[in-house]
Amino acid sequence: MIDAVLTPLASRIAEQARAQHAEVVGWRRQMHRHPELSFQEISTSNFLAQHLRGIDGLMLERPTPTSLVARLKGGQPGATLAIRADIDALPIQDQKRCDYASEHAGVMHACGHDGHAAMLLGAVRILAGLRAELPGEVRFFFQHAEEQHPGGAQQMVDAGVMQGVDRIISAHVMSTEDTGQIAVLDGPALASSDRFTLRVLGRGGHAANPDRCVDPVWIAAQIVGNLQAVVARNTDPHEALILSVTRFHAGEAFNVIPDAAELGGSVRCFSDVVRERVPALIERIAAGVAAAHGARIELDYLRGYSPVVNDPAIAGVLRAVVAQALAPAQVHAMRPLPNSEDFSAFLRHAPGAYAFIGARNAAKGIVHPHHHPGFDFDEDALMHGVQLFANAPFALNRLAA
Repeated sequence: MIDAVLTPLASRIAEQARAQHAEVVGWRRQMHRHPELSFQEISTSNFLAQHLRGIDGLMLERPTPTSLVARLKGGQPGATLAIRADIDALPIQDQKRCDYASEHAGVMHACGHDGHAAMLLGAVRILAGLRAELPGEVRFFFQHAEEQHPGGAQQMVDAGVMQGVDRIISAHVMSTEDTGQIAVLDGPALASSDRFTLRVLGRGGHAANPDRCVDPVWIAAQIVGNLQAVVARNTDPHEALILSVTRFHAGEAFNVIPDAAELGGSVRCFSDVVRERVPALIERIAAGVAAAHGARIELDYLRGYSPVVNDPAIAGVLRAVVAQALAPAQVHAMRPLPNSEDFSAFLRHAPGAYAFIGARNAAKGIVHPHHHPGFDFDEDALMHGVQLFANAPFALNRLAA
């Protein structure tokens, strides 16, 4: 069924993607030279708007000051698909030596969002040229602030961008997978990301007289070990849960037991059911350990991004696009990643899928991981993203809205 939709268009889309590839690379490099942090993407969104205004048939909207939505109504009946690309950078100093390295001190596109934006811009141009054949409506989300909680996705949702959207897709370039390998998982793809701060309140005093104190440092150390019981003894072993204590601060003087100690950490999982149970478990275990030694606790638990869970039907169609329309790229098997993404905010309002586009190339020296000061990605992967996004509206229209 999908073959009949893809075959007539795939070669045309591929030809156009090749023809504009140098320009897409140029867009990506321009954004890479001029990165902007979350909620500060003024020049980036203006740059994208400038190029989008030159494309016939688009309606542009500014749902937030630094995001952008372009709407394209096709000439054929069909569902409404949203395609999302994030556009923000990270507070990292670029250490690459190339002519497109960041020109902004301490700010860098160290996660590939410049590539995502360039891929989507390339897909917009192709789809606008196919507007007479395009089914339904496509909305292109250029989203700000993925890297910083509370995230730009939720702000865009609050601004109404998902009204009338039947399904949504997105993709991420992957420095861990070789160029040409594209993965689209069924079900969980990325984990939730929550964080906590736990204060242990004891009674301080001189280090020479620990018997007169309720030592929060010693008690907090016991809590660190006991918190692993949240995973090891309170979570179904078939479920994935990561609880990491990443901060421990107490006192200033070497000879003084402080009144309090503070722990902080991260919690990640793929199931909302598991996720809901974690705060109460942390509080119960920590309070129990503290009470046993005469102390008490205060817990602040901040919910971050929810898990990204792909709709299997949509994911299956995207895999078919890869297999039939993106040669020599191929479908690649991956396990869900414990990283997190605010794309989940969109998925609460419409089913969708999130793809991983391989962009590692050891022969070119492109091997650094995301969020590394030497990060780069193989720009050949840009063409794969453009083709995936441009083919998707036609292929997905075979699914019932």
